[in-house]
Amino acid sequence: MTKFNGFKIVLTGDESLVSTYHHTYLGFASGLPMDVFPSILGNFIFPTLSDERGRMKTSQYGLCKIEAALLDNGFSRDDVAIVDPRKLDRAIGSETRVLGISVLDPLGINYGTALLRVALSLMGVETRLQSYMSWATMKIFNSDVVKRYRSRIKVVVGGQGVWEIVDSGLQQRLGIDCIVEGEGELIAPRIFRMVLDGMKIPRYVKGSPVPVDKIPVIRTPSRGIVEVTRGCGRGCLFCNPTLLMFRTIPIEKVVREVMVNVAGGERNITLHSEDFLRYGSTSLLPNEEKVVELLSRVMKAPGVDDVSIDFVTASTALVNPRLVKIISDMLGLSDRNMSIIQMGIESASPRIIKMIAPGKPKPFSYEEWPRIVEDAVALLNECGWWICATIIINLPQETVEDIEMNIKLLERLEHYNVFIFPLPFIPSGSLRKSKDMMKTHKDLNTRNLELIALSIYDAIKKIKSLSKHLVAKAPIGVKQFLGALLYVASAIGLKRIQRFALDNIATYFPRSATH
Repeated sequence: MTKFNGFKIVLTGDESLVSTYHHTYLGFASGLPMDVFPSILGNFIFPTLSDERGRMKTSQYGLCKIEAALLDNGFSRDDVAIVDPRKLDRAIGSETRVLGISVLDPLGINYGTALLRVALSLMGVETRLQSYMSWATMKIFNSDVVKRYRSRIKVVVGGQGVWEIVDSGLQQRLGIDCIVEGEGELIAPRIFRMVLDGMKIPRYVKGSPVPVDKIPVIRTPSRGIVEVTRGCGRGCLFCNPTLLMFRTIPIEKVVREVMVNVAGGERNITLHSEDFLRYGSTSLLPNEEKVVELLSRVMKAPGVDDVSIDFVTASTALVNPRLVKIISDMLGLSDRNMSIIQMGIESASPRIIKMIAPGKPKPFSYEEWPRIVEDAVALLNECGWWICATIIINLPQETVEDIEMNIKLLERLEHYNVFIFPLPFIPSGSLRKSKDMMKTHKDLNTRNLELIALSIYDAIKKIKSLSKHLVAKAPIGVKQFLGALLYVASAIGLKRIQRFALDNIATYFPRSATH
């Protein structure tokens, strides 16, 4: 038997990026600083599935797409593998030539991580260490097996978080030979082929939007996640996906990826999109027939147990409430069988929306945006969805009036089934190149801290009540432990936020929260 000396091309990402999360909603924990989330918890909270050589049985969707692109371009499956980061020593050897790493938040500075640090600070917990995801990413760069074969290997890095490395100037320090920013399915096979042919590769390349007919079908299960549209086109300046052209993935391709997941044991399917209701549309208005056809085909696919959708835009939902109700009925949603969906509010201030997210309210006007958001939340709640929503705060041009509008919206939505998470502004997307937007505030002002405290208090209160649902799909023993852990952590968080309220902003909390 021929001795195995490593895969020629190894694709990987940090353990919190490629984890199954026990099929729960606990992926957010990867943004926690290691002061409160020590590495010892990682193996339990972020399990991975792989074989003896480290080849993953299910993994992060982006890595699955790059693997598929390589296989479509003449690379052999014997030479290419998505590898468990905990088993790199089994997959990298003397024949390995490329290490491709996908990153989401390599430096621990993105929106979600920033919010978690602020929230912990409001609870009286000071943090100094890097986030778990950042630590796990750096563990790949610094692993012994990578160092051992470094002279033979080219390190290529891509993913949503590469902007952090580009903007910080850390490429050379991290030993990265090439950064791929943007979509990778077209450019990655060329870069990897250049490496295998002994050619010099560029230090930085920009991946262009991939035409629909060139988007490959995955070969490795992707934790049940299947992309149905790509891009958005609404023009939000802070968000990379919306800078790309909107594309609808043909139903046949979607179903094929669903079946890849089912064959790998992933029977719960999440249809991924920046705005699900625009599937099959050539405008900002929903194409009801195409949406219903897609959902029907996926739900009827052999072996599928459950289907969910992950993202919706308030304005699209409100344009066609009938379609929202049709989808809800098809999915069997109700008060007793709820699902969680994401929504970007961005701001309750029409002035801010006009500045950073000009396409968000269309076909409605900027002035209508706060009403659109509230009406869409009410509609989605009525149809069986809980909403996980975000707003962006601390923008350089933000005024006191803008902050007050955010707080008023938060107060109006308090009694709805919605979590609202204020994300401290970090220049990203096209705003990275804006001199005005680079002038960020060093500290959050008092009223924004109050906004965060109010929203975190409200979210933790609701998470506590939903703790069982958030871990419902985990194995029975794990479900009981994680449910109890989430409930206890929520209870502790509530008490600490209440203490902050007593000391600082008791007038903005309900009396029951401060006694």
